[in-house]
Amino acid sequence: MIKFKADDIFSDGMILQRDAENFITGDGEGTVTLTLERDDRICGRSRIAADGRWRIAVPAGEADCLPYTINIRCGSLMLVISDVYFGDVFHITGQSNMELPLSRTYSPFVGEVPVPEEELIREYRVPIKLCFEAGKEANRFEGGKWVRACDDKDLEMSAAGYYFAKKLFKQIGVPIGLVNTSAGGSPIEGRLPAEVIREFPELDAVTDRVTAENFMENTEKEGAENEREWDDIIKKNDHIGTSIIRGEYPADALSCTVPMRVNDLPDLDGFCGRIWFWRTFEVPDDADLTGPMLILGTLVDGDTAYINGKKVGSTGYLYPPRYYPIPKGLLKIGENRVAVALDINASNGGFTEGKRFCVKLGDNFIDIDGQWNYTVAVKTEKRKPVEFLPGLELGEYAYMTAPAYRLAFKGMLVYQGETNAWQAQLYDKLYRRFVEYYRMRCGSEIPVVSVQLPNWQPGGEGWVMIRQKQLECCAIPNTSMAVTLGMGENNDLHPIDKASVGEALCDAVLRLIYGKGDPRPLSPVSIKQTKNGIQLDFTEEVRLTDHSTDYFEAHTSEGWQKVTAAESGSGILLNCTSADKVRYAWRPDADRPSARGASGRLVPCFEMAL
Repeated sequence: MIKFKADDIFSDGMILQRDAENFITGDGEGTVTLTLERDDRICGRSRIAADGRWRIAVPAGEADCLPYTINIRCGSLMLVISDVYFGDVFHITGQSNMELPLSRTYSPFVGEVPVPEEELIREYRVPIKLCFEAGKEANRFEGGKWVRACDDKDLEMSAAGYYFAKKLFKQIGVPIGLVNTSAGGSPIEGRLPAEVIREFPELDAVTDRVTAENFMENTEKEGAENEREWDDIIKKNDHIGTSIIRGEYPADALSCTVPMRVNDLPDLDGFCGRIWFWRTFEVPDDADLTGPMLILGTLVDGDTAYINGKKVGSTGYLYPPRYYPIPKGLLKIGENRVAVALDINASNGGFTEGKRFCVKLGDNFIDIDGQWNYTVAVKTEKRKPVEFLPGLELGEYAYMTAPAYRLAFKGMLVYQGETNAWQAQLYDKLYRRFVEYYRMRCGSEIPVVSVQLPNWQPGGEGWVMIRQKQLECCAIPNTSMAVTLGMGENNDLHPIDKASVGEALCDAVLRLIYGKGDPRPLSPVSIKQTKNGIQLDFTEEVRLTDHSTDYFEAHTSEGWQKVTAAESGSGILLNCTSADKVRYAWRPDADRPSARGASGRLVPCFEMAL
């Protein structure tokens, strides 16, 4: 009996790279000929090989806004792939900030995220599947489907990817496809095979561990047991939670000011366990009680929240925003109670400073920061390790990177680097090797555009070093970088302004791939000491913003010193007569760009020697 099917990515709604030869691949049984038809014209033939795989070429097609139907015949059977377009297809990859869906860019203070309207922007989201087996390399993406932006009612499309595609579509007018292989927390070496990772002796210890037999199975089992053990201790020893939920509070409760870190409370430095927090708030007589929401910023680590004795939401880890819808009829005019059980497993818990804590009532907000009461319910040891597998080397290679080698792309977008900040000195070597190896396997010098990390205050020196390494990697031929200074949130690893990030990516792609300007980042191309100061000239004319003296520094015999800056010719003059190095925005929380090019582009974070 003849059987055959195409790989999952070759399905209804797909976008194929225009002006390039594409290959559709799949599985089959039987030594029969396959015939490919495009709009009823025979344009390719193939045979099922002995290993059960087949590959059939799709002749290069021009981009247009009319769909094709592709039929693949095998004997009396026919596979129909409909709603197919030729356009420009981009491989987008990285960590959680590339993975972050449109739904996570919602802010109750701004309003709903509109559902996209574009039919010709489409994403194929590759499901996360990890593998730590050395030498393993899948020949196809498993699972996933093409989703049209206009059909993405749940807003699951990559936000950065969508806003990139939206602007690019307006600029070039051809269908845009995104193949998304992002995975939150994944390092750049997660996308390299074991034999390439072995080129870096600094990683040998981890490589040995992750490639050991049954590593993933054993690690997942151990992590689940450690989580369960810690959770059981909390549940079995919390003897006051039920009373607090009912509004019956202990007489020895203490007070604190929200937001805060638990480490700053008396006798709680390094605390792990569960603390209950509670307070009351007043709902006025004229309040709009439709669609109320409890907003608790972000919390560290996990929480369960209650309003008037009823659970309204729970989150198990630190990063997601706490937007908890309040069921209809639960709030009442007058006094209401809110209680939060905060579970801290890694000794740095609390209510994140700079976030807003409030209750949303229609278009109005009742702030609930300020004084809260609290009591310790359970004090424990720090939870035993729960290894985060996506954050290890090799994991994303076999099933999430290697299959891309067989596809045709216009370019690659990389938003990554956060996880590598702890070992920033190695990043440029790893990133260069990633680009080099990917291109070698693809057989072409695919253009690559990265995202220089935006501002995030906890990032530390490693965060800034990653930015410098990302800038230095733009020396790799046919690469560029989107600068996102000021597009982050200093108290949130996952900033919601992905529209600005996507547009910055589009600007870099237009320059690098479509020839719409100088593709080099707007960094200094010359630096010289003059009698009046240090003159910096850039790849285009640069002008200062209102924050012109905030982020320029010079390294003198007394160390790094802030210096004033002034416009000079087409560049910048720093008020310093003797220095060996200069730098700009060299701090993780730099959120107010001091310099822009005449084109509006941002000057990147940089360090440069004289």
